[in-house]
Amino acid sequence: MKVAFEKYGKGMPIVLLHAFPLSRKMWKQQINVLVESDCYVILPDFRGFGETQIASDKTTMEDLANDIRELLDHLEIEKAIIGGLSMGGYVTLNLYRLHPEKFAAMILADTSSLADTEEKRLGRFSLIEKTLTHGMNAIIEEMLPHLTSDYTKACNPDLIKQLEKEFLQTDPEGAIAALRGMAERLDHTDMLPEISVPTLLIFGREDKVTNLDGARLLNNKIPNSKLEIIEDIGH
Repeated sequence: MKVAFEKYGKGMPIVLLHAFPLSRKMWKQQINVLVESDCYVILPDFRGFGETQIASDKTTMEDLANDIRELLDHLEIEKAIIGGLSMGGYVTLNLYRLHPEKFAAMILADTSSLADTEEKRLGRFSLIEKTLTHGMNAIIEEMLPHLTSDYTKACNPDLIKQLEKEFLQTDPEGAIAALRGMAERLDHTDMLPEISVPTLLIFGREDKVTNLDGARLLNNKIPNSKLEIIEDIGH
């Protein structure tokens, strides 16, 4: 699978995996500070997002994890700090299950080790049907209001506009394929005590998608983990 990506800087490799339904562009504000901290930053686009082509009508989290492993091999990177936000976190956990040797450390941001409940799974299939009819506008209407906190809505309206613009740039077929894959993803909770690398957990206190109960579950079960909660911030 040919994965579009960008790379910056030199030093310790750090791979950041984007959220649904965005692309590698979501990390642009983190690039400079990481490069200045002597990091070699790698930012890939998942299948069906950004500049990476969709491969099938269902994109599993295992597919995406193996794409990242192949990208690391292509770049001749033996180990990296690997982390992701939301869907990017699902991929990170799948990658650790499949290829733990590629991790020097892990970052999990506003994500969950749990599989979808039946209610959430049905919600994803309902959103697929709406997206088939209305395109990315359906995802904007159903998801975007829940992704940002009241503080962000009041103090950073430009961010809301930018997110809406980036949602609209996403291929609906890529989004639908990923929704199908997320609905069928595995539960990784039993694996958490086996994570042997340092793990940073980053969660917004006002997150309405994942929550602090899930954050504390990760923190309690991953042996060498640290939880950082960002005040006034959502997903």
